[in-house]
Amino acid sequence: MTRALTMLALAVLPCTAAAPALAQDLDIDAVFNCSADGPIGDQTPEQCLAARDLLLNNCTSCHSFVPIVKAQKDDAAWTSLLAAHRERVLHLSEDEFRILGDFLRSHYNETEPVPVLPPALEALSTNQPA
Repeated sequence: MTRALTMLALAVLPCTAAAPALAQDLDIDAVFNCSADGPIGDQTPEQCLAARDLLLNNCTSCHSFVPIVKAQKDDAAWTSLLAAHRERVLHLSEDEFRILGDFLRSHYNETEPVPVLPPALEALSTNQPA
């Protein structure tokens, strides 16, 4: 009986690993728009994508990206927030940190629309259950 249960568990395990993520319907390109006609400021689309990757690979080690993309801060507010966070990403070069700041200022400000996120992600920015 124990052997049969073990075999069943081993057979089902690969299926559970392939379960879809909660936010499968997220359009990452809409949230982090790096197209040539997007809000990339002085960045090229390639620099924008590199900055997006910096955000996803560094900022999300402490928190989700949701509060970042919902922030809609002006230049001064982003500068203040980035200064407060600089010591958390000391491994980033000054150039990488500047590119990240340029990305945030051009994408998430009071002139750009707030990205639409799936309800499960929206709940992360408000700390309310999904």
